[in-house]
Order: sequence, then C-alpha cells, then structure tokens
Amino acid sequence: MRSSRSLAEALQLVHYDVGQEYTAHHDFGYADFGRKDQPARFATLLLYLNEPEQGGATQFPRYVNADTRSGLHVEPKVGKAVLFYSQLPDGNMDDWSHHAALPVRKGEKWLMNLW
Repeated sequence: MRSSRSLAEALQLVHYDVGQEYTAHHDFGYADFGRKDQPARFATLLLYLNEPEQGGATQFPRYVNADTRSGLHVEPKVGKAVLFYSQLPDGNMDDWSHHAALPVRKGEKWLMNLW
C-alpha cells in the first residue's frame, strides 16, 4: 500500500539570538501506536546556515571515544551538517544522542533541522 505521507517531518528553520540556547536533550520520542505511518524519530540532521561570531556550538556532552570523555563540540559553519542517530540498531533509544545548542555569545545562529 502506497502512502503520500513522508516518514520525515518537515524541515524546521531555527534561529538563536545572543544568549539563546537549547539545553541538553534527546530528539527521540515514542511513536503513536495509532499512527503506523509516523515512526519515532530515529535520526537528526542539522544544517548550519551561518556562523555566529561567537558561541552557538552543538555539544554532545556524553560523547566518548578511546581518547576522551570530554564531550564533542561541533562549531556551526556555513554548509556544514551533522547527522546523528537517536535509536540503536536494535530499536532501543540511544542515550548518547543527548545534545545541546550552546548559547550564542555574539551574532546570531541559523540552522535547519530534519527529523
């Protein structure tokens, strides 16, 4: 059966002024069992549209690799994109997808996100 509905949500334009931030959170949720065509968010794509003069990084505070446990900071750059998954291959939610938009200190930040 074909559906005209997308499995992705519409692109969302996001704007941050000086001092604005989005504290650490997850993008995953739990699908509405009554809507088979709208599964839970399994991935996030952030598309950076500008470069704030200062601040505004995307932080992954739980990022860990063999060399560090200090978190990962992604500086917004025009044309840069970040893709990360909110679900593990087995369908469980990935707690390490925890992320934050750090405060813009100078200038403004524009991005688009796709879930």
